[in-house]
Amino acid sequence: MDNIAHVLKQEPLSVRCQMLSDMLPMLPIRQLHLCLPQLLSNIFGYDNTPGWRLSSLHSKFHPTDFKAIRSFLKPNGGCLFKALQCLECDNSSHFLFPFSALPPNSAALLIEHAIPPPYRLFVNVDTDNKELSMTAFHYYFMYLTYFLVHPPAGVVWPADLADVLYTQLVDDYLNYFLPPGNSIPNSSNLQPINRFIPSPHSLSQAFAEIMFEMWLNQRGNELNKVTLSIDQTISQVRIIRMLVKHTHRFIYTPRLVKDRVTEEIVGYISSTFQTNTFEFLTYHFTTWPLISSFRGLMETWLSYIQPWRYTSIVPGPVTEDNISEWQVFIRDNLSVYCNLLDRCLRRMSHSLICSGKNVSLLSRVLKVYSSPPLLRTICELEKTNSYNIVCVFTEGEAAQELLDKLSIEIVHLENQVSQNDPNKNESSAGLFGWLSEGLWSNPDQLDAQQKTLDTLRSSATQLQNMFYIQPNNHVTSTSPNQNTGPDYVLDSLNRRRLTPQGRERMIAGTLQRNIRDITADCNPALRPICSYENPHLVRYLYKLSLSLSRRVSKQLRVVHLSRGPVQTVLKPFVIQVKEDISEEGALLLNLRPVASYRFIFYTALILLLSYLSGVNPLVIFAYLGLAVAAGALASSIITSV
Repeated sequence: MDNIAHVLKQEPLSVRCQMLSDMLPMLPIRQLHLCLPQLLSNIFGYDNTPGWRLSSLHSKFHPTDFKAIRSFLKPNGGCLFKALQCLECDNSSHFLFPFSALPPNSAALLIEHAIPPPYRLFVNVDTDNKELSMTAFHYYFMYLTYFLVHPPAGVVWPADLADVLYTQLVDDYLNYFLPPGNSIPNSSNLQPINRFIPSPHSLSQAFAEIMFEMWLNQRGNELNKVTLSIDQTISQVRIIRMLVKHTHRFIYTPRLVKDRVTEEIVGYISSTFQTNTFEFLTYHFTTWPLISSFRGLMETWLSYIQPWRYTSIVPGPVTEDNISEWQVFIRDNLSVYCNLLDRCLRRMSHSLICSGKNVSLLSRVLKVYSSPPLLRTICELEKTNSYNIVCVFTEGEAAQELLDKLSIEIVHLENQVSQNDPNKNESSAGLFGWLSEGLWSNPDQLDAQQKTLDTLRSSATQLQNMFYIQPNNHVTSTSPNQNTGPDYVLDSLNRRRLTPQGRERMIAGTLQRNIRDITADCNPALRPICSYENPHLVRYLYKLSLSLSRRVSKQLRVVHLSRGPVQTVLKPFVIQVKEDISEEGALLLNLRPVASYRFIFYTALILLLSYLSGVNPLVIFAYLGLAVAAGALASSIITSV
């Protein structure tokens, strides 16, 4: 054990791999069994070390370490897999994995002595100690998949994951254990006769089941909205999209040689993959914030509902000639086609459609669904109404809502293009107009606006054709200025709420009232991030406020119920997120104003002035605090009088 600990400290990583390759084959089974947990913790960084940097090593920038680690961990002939093979042949080599590292729903079922299907291949389930007992290969697979969803502290995933070592390793394992067009590798030489696992091909099935369970199982995972960062989820979605593509190739690519065992495993994997993917997409479609990174999740969804793109050498769209081959897939996944399309359209109705990224996303979705054979098949299956789905095409409510939003966006964008076009703007006449045009006009911006406008018009036309919505002058004659009525109304708490007319005017840019004067109709702590706020700081302060609010919940309740100067000063920093303030978490410490760029600017300005003048910045902040308190006291006295 001392020797292995010494080797795991060696740098660079290529030298460490070489020393391990020389050492592991010489170790007896007993010592190999003892050092495997330490080795895997070191590889993935769960031993308070940087690990082997699987998430950051790039083939172009770290070629030596990249090749050495990939060769050490490769499934066919790698040193680690040879060691795992030796341990598989020893009936006494079992390894423990805690319930706490499993998806919440599965852990709860295991505690109640109900074993979910993915865990029936494991050797033993110890509910008393809340641990799983498993073989060496399963133990490594659990570490590999757990690393993506719960990486150790300090792991940062790059924007481009294509040539990262972890991505390449996952691709190697997918191609080895789930080879498209071929039979899965026979692992009978790894399984003793009295092993619990019945099938000689069980490693491929276990690998697929563990991936689906650890990456796609979202049942009981509501806490992820707080505990899992959006950056980490984006990386997870990118890897899962690769898994979706490869699984489609594995399941639907014709095999030259028919293998009964392989076909049975393919059928089982297909059913499990379908169920878990739908749960994963539904969960994240519901919880993903209204930001541009939603594109990655939508790309994963579009990849899943188009398996025909990944099953031939020359992939192409579904046609009248091959639609019959995919009717069973479409029928079995009708909820993925209909329910998620309904969520997507409603999400688009509440987001900023006129931004370039959202326009392209909407255009891509409509392009996929506008395929005549696919659209006809979905509508025919939907009319039977026997699949417990959202009848998105029959009802058409989400499409109508989005079309109304598009019409307003089109009018708004037409006005912008007309105002910014120098050929149509009369103010550009004369010498001053010529100079201002040369200094301030941006042809690229005009081209981008015109392109966005054309895409919006095309999307509106596609929506009308797909959902059989009458034009009703939605696209050409709707003007937000034609609507009459107040912009807002006052609720019972004297807060301004936008009316439908005011919402349309705000979208069209004709609402004169400052947007900060309008109260968001949602949880105040979770209202959308504004352009005058720092997104990263908002998310960090929200997590900090949750932690602090739990500790000072009683004090927050006292401040909220009190009346007088103290309450006037502290009221902006305490927000009510539940109707009953006696409930746990009903009051939240509001730190969000600190995330505004104005606050950051003034804070930096005060620090700069204090530095130049030699005055302690705490003194300046103390004077400002006294001034605010005095103003609040005076306001309270005047109000009481």
